[in-house]
Amino acid sequence: YTSVRYYVKLFKTFWHWYMKVQKKKGNTIPDITTDLDTGGDKPQWVYLSEEQIKKLCNNAKYEYKTLIMFLFDSGIRAPTELMNIKVNDFHEDFKKLNIRDENSKTFGRNINLLLCSDLIKEYVKEKNLKEIDYMFKISPAVVNRYLKRLAIKTIGDKKSLAGEKYSNLSMYDVRHSSACYWLPRYKSESALKYRFGWK
Repeated sequence: YTSVRYYVKLFKTFWHWYMKVQKKKGNTIPDITTDLDTGGDKPQWVYLSEEQIKKLCNNAKYEYKTLIMFLFDSGIRAPTELMNIKVNDFHEDFKKLNIRDENSKTFGRNINLLLCSDLIKEYVKEKNLKEIDYMFKISPAVVNRYLKRLAIKTIGDKKSLAGEKYSNLSMYDVRHSSACYWLPRYKSESALKYRFGWK
């Protein structure tokens, strides 16, 4: 649940389906949803530019620097998909990532990593991780608290371009910022949707 319009959209979808079903049976049902408003303000979130991501990384502890760059490069869902990534999900010298089907909200996918592969390789070596080890053994709540403090320290507590204050930064905001970063770099909408696991 995010707002009243969430329920309005669900009800409209149901009612229009019901109208179609009844029409096939020869019954005409009036559209009682015409006056329902699905408008409203879009939710605010923390937008970070590439420069701001780099600034965060330069001021973050080593583990968090790797995590932030990985989140930004991959656009992976955090914490659900992120927590299930193992060392053996990386291929071609850490330049490709396999997000397994069983760990994804939508579908599995293989994506290229163009910004963080060297950091990931160094991180695996530094942490002495084995093939079957999980990459990031984290507490999402702890990570989000750290990100909030880091954002205030490095960027300040003003509002971002997406309307939310930097002090409310979360891992999921990094995914959204990643989508903004990759949008102009993909030639097709379907390729961008594939990278982010969107249907």
